[in-house]
Order: sequence, then C-alpha cells, then structure tokens
Amino acid sequence: MIPLELFPNGVPGTPALAAAAAAIVALGLRAWAARRARRDRERIGDAAVLDAVSRPPSSFGRLVRAGLLAVGAGALAAVAAGGDARAPTSDPAGRPGLDLVLVLDASNSMLTRDVAPSRLERQRLLARRLVAELDARFGVVYFAGGGYVLSPLTEDRDATLMFVETVDPMLVGRGGTAIPSGIRQGLAALGTAETGRPRALLLLSDGEATRGEEDLAAALSLAADRRTPVHAIGIGTVEGGRIPLPSAGPLETLTDAAGAAEAARPDGSWLRDADGSPVVSRLEQESLRRIAAATGGIYVPGTEAGVEALVRRLPGARSPGAGRAGLLLLIAFLALFAEAYLFRRA
Repeated sequence: MIPLELFPNGVPGTPALAAAAAAIVALGLRAWAARRARRDRERIGDAAVLDAVSRPPSSFGRLVRAGLLAVGAGALAAVAAGGDARAPTSDPAGRPGLDLVLVLDASNSMLTRDVAPSRLERQRLLARRLVAELDARFGVVYFAGGGYVLSPLTEDRDATLMFVETVDPMLVGRGGTAIPSGIRQGLAALGTAETGRPRALLLLSDGEATRGEEDLAAALSLAADRRTPVHAIGIGTVEGGRIPLPSAGPLETLTDAAGAAEAARPDGSWLRDADGSPVVSRLEQESLRRIAAATGGIYVPGTEAGVEALVRRLPGARSPGAGRAGLLLLIAFLALFAEAYLFRRA
C-alpha cells in the first residue's frame, strides 16, 4: 500500500473520484488473481475433482467478497484524497493553533426575534458551532452597558459552552450596548504575553452601539497595535424588530399587521422611546464592517453560510473531512477484515 505521507497535500482528485478509482483497481486485481488461480487449478488436476474436494465458495459469497473489497479500498482512497485536511492546524508542540475570545452581545436588543428563534438564541447557536469547529483556546466576554470577562482562555470546551449559555440580558444589571468596552475586555482576556499562537476577537452582535461611541476608535487602535483582528458576525436583519422588555412572566408570540411574529409579555410590553413608541432594533452591518476592517478582521452575516466562510479563514479550522476520516478508516478496516476472514475462499 502506498504511504499517505507521499501525498502531503492529498491524492490528486476529489475523495469520491479517488474512492471510485481505487474500487475499480481493486476489483480488477481480484479478477486477475481469480483468473490466475483457475489456471493453476487446471494444471494441478481435473477441475470437477478439485471442486468436489475443495468446496469452492458460492457465487453469492464471491460477490459479497468483491463488494467488501471495493468498499474497503474505496474508503482508504477517500481518506488519502483528503490530504492535509485530515488534521487541524496546530503548533509544533501539538497545542491548539489559535487563541480566540468570544465577545458576546448581552444587550436587550438581542431579545429581538427578527431572526428565529431570537438574536440571543442565534448567537448561542453560532457560538456553539464555532467552539465545535475550531481548535483553539477560548475565552468568553459579554457586554451590555459595560464589558465583563466570563472566562479566561481555556481549552475546556464544556466550560466555554456553559459560559456561552449563561449570557442573557435578563441577568445583566446595566443596560445599553458598549461595544468598545467589550472589545477592551476581550483584549484583556487574551493578555499581552507572547504565546506563539495567532489570536483574535470574535464579536457577535447586532452592531447597535448606545454607549462608548467616542471610545470605539481607541479600542480598535489598541487591537490593531496588538495585531489582534476583530472578526464580526452580524446577528439580526436590516428590517429589524421590536424589543420585548426583559421583565418577569412568560413570553407569548404575537403577529403584527405585516404578518411578522414577535415575542412580547402578556401585557404586550415593549421597550419604548421617550415618545412612548416601541423601539425598533436593526442590524447595523456597516458599523460591524468598519470594526472588522479597522483591525484586519472579517465581517460575515450571522447565517450558517456566513459562519462557514469565516471558519474556513481562521487558523485552527477543522476541515469537514477531518471528522469523516476516522469513520472512513473504521469502514475500511471492517470491510477488509470481513473480506479476508469471514468468508470461505476454497
């Protein structure tokens, strides 16, 4: 068998093509070997006598063995075709290749339900995906009227996910949206010590800033000086929605005149402005784009496709093929083992 190391970038071609080619070659070699075996049997003696003595396998058994051989060879070739996507990026010591702080929005506007099931739940969903798909040490920071560190950098993914789940506007005592404070706290969580690993902040927010606008330029300048990109994920829609008050009592779903479903308290209480009109919160994409651009970061919308595009560009990204490689190797082992030992050859 050809060592995979001869192909550091993977066997040329897609895994599917490589698997098909390997299966065809394996079956061709099997047919050639069977033909040679028949010729050898003919040289030894009468074929009818040999068949009666050796009890050759049935046609069904030969067909099953051929199928198992094709599956095993194809699975191995598919793993080889994955190349360097089989393993995540890491430093020479085997440690994760990225230090990443999740800067999560805990302002009241995250309760808006212009994306299903709400901006807050979408934020949690996307954060969970990032934790699952990136090989990194994670820290968690949240911000509302100020920024707060929930978790320093850690390799404990379960702890990171627990902190992600605890971020909730109803537990925040200070209202508002101070994005600069969140960025500063994220930089503090990263620290200033040189680790040899790339570092970044990942801001998940609707981009609406109600506090600290004058401090934003200073916070972004500090991130740029520390060579720490701030990647941004925009959560919400440009059309926006009303903000339900985070008061006690169960939420219920209401439908407005346009047919859009929103959540409100039983008394229909919404966050209101000075004139008494319900506040409409909208996704501020341009603000998030400027934050990312000022630090060499990337902005993506808070969709599955957007997050996938971001993950692909981050150090330490896990390839989708990495998770399948182990399964393919297991399939190859079981198929080849069954082909070799579970069926009578002659």
